[in-house]
Amino acid sequence: MNQQHDKISIVIPVYNAQGFLEECINSALNQTYSNIEIIAVDDGSTDNSSEILKRYSDKIMIITKKNGGTASALNYGINAMTGTWFKWLSADDVLYPNALEEMILESSKVENKESTIFYSNYDIINSDGDVVEKFIEPNYNQIEIFQQGVILLDHYFGNGTTSLIHRSAIQRYGAFNETIGYKEDYEFWLRYCILHKCRLHLIPKTLAKYRVHQKQLTKEKVTISLAQTNKIREFILDKLPPEELTKYEKAIKEYQKTKPLISRGRHMLRDVMFKVLPKSVSGSILKSYMNMKEKT
Repeated sequence: MNQQHDKISIVIPVYNAQGFLEECINSALNQTYSNIEIIAVDDGSTDNSSEILKRYSDKIMIITKKNGGTASALNYGINAMTGTWFKWLSADDVLYPNALEEMILESSKVENKESTIFYSNYDIINSDGDVVEKFIEPNYNQIEIFQQGVILLDHYFGNGTTSLIHRSAIQRYGAFNETIGYKEDYEFWLRYCILHKCRLHLIPKTLAKYRVHQKQLTKEKVTISLAQTNKIREFILDKLPPEELTKYEKAIKEYQKTKPLISRGRHMLRDVMFKVLPKSVSGSILKSYMNMKEKT
């Protein structure tokens, strides 16, 4: 790739990821798009992650800090980045070699790319790196910003580890909220799209591997996630003027009445299944859940 293309800063928040970290970093280093920098933020790891990072010290920037959570680690990386674009990559996930090249190519086709959160399809992998399911994200590229916001308030879409965001947007609208706790990506998406009228734009290609493993699938963690999602919605909606809030509330009710049955069923299953399942979830159950594709 031509070095005159915009630099992409890949920020990897790292916390106790020793089992997956090398594969993650290597996937960032092996991109076909060459104008990049990689910033790994060690968020107080207590396993062997720090030693693994040292092996790459001649190729990547390493920041070490006390544990403060994912949002804090991402913000440290953002503050240190020199690129035009911010690329989040979770330490247990993997980029396909052409990911950044395809992202930059797609961004060049978008008129207002500086106010757009780009996201892509992805493969879901397990702890061993086996593909469990191919996840095709919903494509809302052609609908108006308000309706995109309505759908986003109903349910999250756009995986953070597949996202690409222009640095100028972060400078205008702020980085990740370190006070919100879990689900910082959902707060970020809603703040940008609801409060600042940014768009989410699907890159209709599979560009990453998103790893799902047992530590993520405990009943307690999913329950916390669902409660946090509702808390974040309220947090964002409370910032709207009364007239706009009423408009969104009315539109959400209408959307929920008219969205396809399979979509409602998938969200209902998500809300219910972890109340009755044991604390760990098998790959077969996860695959059955993921097979219920979003049809909105």
